[in-house]
Amino acid sequence: MNSALKWKLAFALLLVFVAGVTTGGLLSTLHMRHHFLGPPHSGEVAGRMREHLRRALDLTPEQAAKIAPIVDSTSAKLEAIRVETAQRVRSVMEESERQVSPELTPEQQKKLQKLKLEHHKLLMHHGFMPPAPDSPSPSDSAPPSP
Repeated sequence: MNSALKWKLAFALLLVFVAGVTTGGLLSTLHMRHHFLGPPHSGEVAGRMREHLRRALDLTPEQAAKIAPIVDSTSAKLEAIRVETAQRVRSVMEESERQVSPELTPEQQKKLQKLKLEHHKLLMHHGFMPPAPDSPSPSDSAPPSP
């Protein structure tokens, strides 16, 4: 086997290896995003819970029908907790920003705004639907009490 053929064979093997690594990486990323990152959409929680219980417990159709309202109620309660928690986290973060911002230079304040926008984009990318960073919260737009 001549030297040129050896190099071509080595390059072809390297190319196949790189293609395999790239494909594996992409498939792993898609799997991780679908199963582990980001919240399930609100309407999917009850369905996922029902399906998980059906499979894990080998439920009969009659049992599945009887527990469906319980799962729906649980899902609604969990969604309410999620929304309340998100609002509380947002409130704490906004208060922190109000306290930190006066201590920053104008340039640092611009950087802080840029960080907020990047964080907002990240949340949106992972399926969260927070309000836009510059939009006032409902408590900000309420008239001051006398």
